[in-house]
Amino acid sequence: MTLQDAVDLSTTFAAIATCVLVGFGIYQLRALKRQLEMGQQATDAAVHAAEAARRAVQETMRARIDGQVARVVVLSEDPTWPPLRNPLLADMPNASEPRLFDLSTLHGSPEVGSDDLIFPEDSHQLMWFVVRGIITNEGPSTARIRLDGEGRFIEGESSLLPGISIACPPLAGGWRGNPSYLFREHILRPGQTALFEWAAGNSTSEWAEKHDAGVPAGGSVTLTVFDSAAHGVVDTVKVELQGRPLQPVPQRVGHWRLTHTLDDHMGITVWPTQRQYRGEERPT
Repeated sequence: MTLQDAVDLSTTFAAIATCVLVGFGIYQLRALKRQLEMGQQATDAAVHAAEAARRAVQETMRARIDGQVARVVVLSEDPTWPPLRNPLLADMPNASEPRLFDLSTLHGSPEVGSDDLIFPEDSHQLMWFVVRGIITNEGPSTARIRLDGEGRFIEGESSLLPGISIACPPLAGGWRGNPSYLFREHILRPGQTALFEWAAGNSTSEWAEKHDAGVPAGGSVTLTVFDSAAHGVVDTVKVELQGRPLQPVPQRVGHWRLTHTLDDHMGITVWPTQRQYRGEERPT
């Protein structure tokens, strides 16, 4: 064997050794990757198991709370027909303005008649509906209820419970000095029913503009229910009115009048109750 052959053989062995080391390194990297993947899978499984356990505990706590707190059911009548209009108001009142259920506002809001509304003369009048509903506490504990919007609790009868006189629920302590019906909280004991009314309105021009729109004009009120338990719940129920009460008068530009009937033109939606548990953190 010549010196060159020895050098070539040594180089070949070195190359083979390098390939073996590289292959071993690749094998180790693959094994390490598999170990990391298995570790990540185990971590994910542990996280999922912990989350499932947390949810199970949460649902158990919620079920226990649901069995102890107030639970309200809200039903709504159809809106009054015909609606009212006030020539001195163009929009729903702000917080510092007279309320729609104040006697002065009610006396200045006659029913919309059969005469045409002529724009622009009559385009800046508030046309509003009165809607009545009932709320019943079907839970085992007392609830405090607030109407967030242009609404109030009253005494009287409802078409939903014909022949039954419904008393106005008592005010919660500390609210009797409030001269307005806004922000007042009323007490509703287990099994009791309360009657409420609320107002929804827009300017006559807005009712007319929304006649051909995809979403009709309207308004809403929210009932916020506070349970008496220290770690109870806060429920909110939204009641919404939408519709197209005005229609254009054929061959009379700028003339609008009420639709013939309430049916198929005005609708009330009582949205499902949204419940928040006081002992849980609010989502950020």
